[in-house]
Amino acid sequence: MKISDPGILEKSTVFALTPTEEAERYLFYPTWCGHYYCTDRYRIDRKSFPYLLVLYVQKGHMHIRYRGEDCVASAGDIALLDCTEEHYYSAENNLEFIYLHYDGSNAHDLTRFIMERNGWLIRKKNNRIVRDKIEKLLKNYESGNTESSMSISLQIYEILEVLMAPEEDGDSTRALMNRAVAYIREHVGEEISLQTLADEVNLSVYYFSHCFKSITGRSPMDYVINTRIERAKVLLIRTNLSIEEIAYEVGYASSGSLINLFRKHEGISPNRFRKNYFNQ
Repeated sequence: MKISDPGILEKSTVFALTPTEEAERYLFYPTWCGHYYCTDRYRIDRKSFPYLLVLYVQKGHMHIRYRGEDCVASAGDIALLDCTEEHYYSAENNLEFIYLHYDGSNAHDLTRFIMERNGWLIRKKNNRIVRDKIEKLLKNYESGNTESSMSISLQIYEILEVLMAPEEDGDSTRALMNRAVAYIREHVGEEISLQTLADEVNLSVYYFSHCFKSITGRSPMDYVINTRIERAKVLLIRTNLSIEEIAYEVGYASSGSLINLFRKHEGISPNRFRKNYFNQ
C-alpha cells in the first residue's frame, strides 16, 4: 500500500497486518511493516504504542530518543524498541529504512531481555541478516504470497535470535563454542575445569565464558553440570548401574554429589526418578 503522510515519499510502502486467532494466542506475529523513503518532515512522537519495533536504517540518518537517550542511527544500524514506552524518532533528508512492528505471546518480555543484554541501538555485522529477513517479509506481502502463521512467527523468532547474539557471534566463534560443547560431551565423565575448556579453544577464560553463555544461554560450568545430569538420566533409565556407579560415569567422586545436584535440578532423587519412569 502506498502512503502519503508528511515526510514519507510516494514510493514508500506499508502493510497493516491482522493476526489469526491462533497467532494472537500462541505465536509471534507482525502488525505493521514497511519500507520508507523520508524527508526531514518525517517524525514519530508517541507516549505509547502497543507494539514492538525492529527498524533497520538502509541509508541516511535517523534521530531517536528513547529511555532517556538521544542517538543518531545511521546506515546499517538497528533500533529495537518497546513502543509501549515513550519514544521519538525523526528523519534527516534522504533517510531510507525498513521496519517491522510485531507482538505475540511473551514477545515483550523477550524483547526487553534482548535490550538488557545488547542495548536498543544495535550495531553489528549480523544486522544485515535482520535486514534480509525483514525484506523477505516485505517482498512476500508485496507479491501477495501466503505463509502460515507458524512460518511467519518463526521468521520473527529468527530475527530476535540474531539480535540476541553478541557481536562476536560470527561463524568462527560459533564453531569454537561447538567445539567446546563437543569436548564437554566427550569428556563428561572426567574432571572438566573452565580453564580446560578455554584452553581447548585457545581463548582467555573471560572471553570464552562470555561467548559461551551468549551463544548457549548457559555458563560453561552450568553446561557441564546440565550435561552430566542429562547423561545420568539416560543411565538411570537404560542401565542397571547403581547410583554410585552412575556418579562415577558422569564425573563425580561420590554418589552424594550426584544426588545433591540431581535433587537441585530435577526436584527428586535419582532413585525416585528411576522409579517414577518405570511406574508410569
